[in-house]
Amino acid sequence: MNTFLATFKQTDDSTTFSANKNGALPFIGKVLAGTSTGSIIDGTIFERESLVSNQAYLCNNETVMYKGKPYTHCRVITQVSAIELPALMSTLGKANFIKKDSSATE
Repeated sequence: MNTFLATFKQTDDSTTFSANKNGALPFIGKVLAGTSTGSIIDGTIFERESLVSNQAYLCNNETVMYKGKPYTHCRVITQVSAIELPALMSTLGKANFIKKDSSATE
């Protein structure tokens, strides 16, 4: 399991990403610290969880099986305040994205 800090912003790139069945485009995470294998959150889930764009969150990656294939899931653990941010960034270390093999997707 990878733990990381990230801020999220909804993409407006409909050529690379598709809107879900509710018409919402995904939110893409900018990893600030720690190691991530995926930082994309479905737009509907982001809104349903009352998450806020550009707010820092402590997240982790989990691999789940979907239709027989591994899928990298980005799960928000908790919101991080500006006061907590420097200590967590120091603890988690520099931002690092690890690309998994082609059988896993974000």
